[in-house]
Amino acid sequence: MKLLNSYCLPLIACCLLFTACKGKTSDTESLVVATSGWTAAYARIAGADSVYVLAPIEMEHPSEYELRMSDIARLQQASLIIYAGYEVMTDRLKTGLDLPPDRMLYIHTDYDFASIEKAVLDIAERLGTTDIARINLEAVRHELSAARETLKALVGQPIVVHRFQASLAKEFGITPVAIFGPGAPEAAQIAEVARTQAVMIIDNLHNPVGQPFLEALPTARYVQFLNFPGLHQTTTLADVIRFNASIWANP
Repeated sequence: MKLLNSYCLPLIACCLLFTACKGKTSDTESLVVATSGWTAAYARIAGADSVYVLAPIEMEHPSEYELRMSDIARLQQASLIIYAGYEVMTDRLKTGLDLPPDRMLYIHTDYDFASIEKAVLDIAERLGTTDIARINLEAVRHELSAARETLKALVGQPIVVHRFQASLAKEFGITPVAIFGPGAPEAAQIAEVARTQAVMIIDNLHNPVGQPFLEALPTARYVQFLNFPGLHQTTTLADVIRFNASIWANP
């Protein structure tokens, strides 16, 4: 077999990474169940072929999804169940359904590359797909690099960021002058942020609390970033990275 040349490898990576994330599957022998579109996106980067997503992909607050009877059958059939720990279903998954602990896998969901890499490789180790995962991770690394290039004009500007979006902002090359959330800001924090003269407020679409800062920073741009793939025609981590970079870069 001839070695793949440098042009084929990126093409393979993109094909593997950008496969649409489907919520239903008939393959129960190697079925991966993911709690949300976010954990499912990690599973697909890791090389999972059959992924059943519990929370509907279009939910604005996927972590609040409650298990249904139809989900329980899928969970019992699963070869691997991937969760992030903040889902309201977590306790029931861990103790209420008699699911084998060796089929459960906790991952930390975030957008700094080190966290993505660790979670993906942890999944791939369980699936036996480490080689595929490493190729797909390079595609994610490329997306982050492209986003940094797109947003390089913002480096060094004062920007305040929701806590749940801080890691992605840093991956984009930005060091926030202030971090807020997840709770609503109090008067003292609003006054503190006002002194930064921030030109942009990056909130979290899934629990936005940054609007009050606009009273103190009326000329600042206000945007909401995604974490969970699903909204705005996103299904993969790469989709989310591109979406967030595009709304940041284009007024």
